[in-house]
Amino acid sequence: MLSVKGVFRNGTALPLEKVEGYENQPVIITFLTDSKEISDNEEDWDKLYSLIENCKINTGIGDLAHQHDHYLYGTPKKDE
Repeated sequence: MLSVKGVFRNGTALPLEKVEGYENQPVIITFLTDSKEISDNEEDWDKLYSLIENCKINTGIGDLAHQHDHYLYGTPKKDE
């Protein structure tokens, strides 16, 4: 999944950055009620990265993200 900032103008969603390789792909557009909901402030990103670093847990399971359904629900592992 790719997230791209943009604006909605004259009935058309316009990305604010160049996007290649996604021609004719389905999209979901979420309208933000306040433009401050997205921050380019480096301090905010640093706070997020710090929070993630402080909350991470080493499970010792190398494929946990890829095989989360297997570990949570007991489904067969996906082919890699």
